[in-house]
Amino acid sequence: MTASSSADRISALVAQKVPDLRGTWIPVEGAHIVDGPTRHQESGTELIPGHDTLRRHTSKFVFQFEGQEGRTFWGVHSSAKVSEKFIGAISVDGKRFVMTDEDGIFNGTIIDNDTLDYSYVHVTPTDRAVACGLLIREK
Repeated sequence: MTASSSADRISALVAQKVPDLRGTWIPVEGAHIVDGPTRHQESGTELIPGHDTLRRHTSKFVFQFEGQEGRTFWGVHSSAKVSEKFIGAISVDGKRFVMTDEDGIFNGTIIDNDTLDYSYVHVTPTDRAVACGLLIREK
């Protein structure tokens, strides 16, 4: 591959349309588990049978992508009683994203204009959590 063909390929990637993520997104198809007293616990969690500290969320979450400038974006996600700000960025090819809230990290794939496939992880001194699912744009 020549330097010229590499530059052409990079230019083509950068020229691709950046997906507009602004709007309201609802998680579906979620698989999640929390160990310890999570900050969203007040919004609704239930113990996993046979375990003292393992919980799953019962509260509905909502993600509001409030703004976007190029490949960077920001917003807030909320459970019934707790909200957290997030910031994020979209990959050069427009197919992946990464974002962070106040205590964890999301990674994911942009499936189409209305579907994001995500994974989430956080570890704090008091709890840890993992989750995977889809975010569907509310119409």
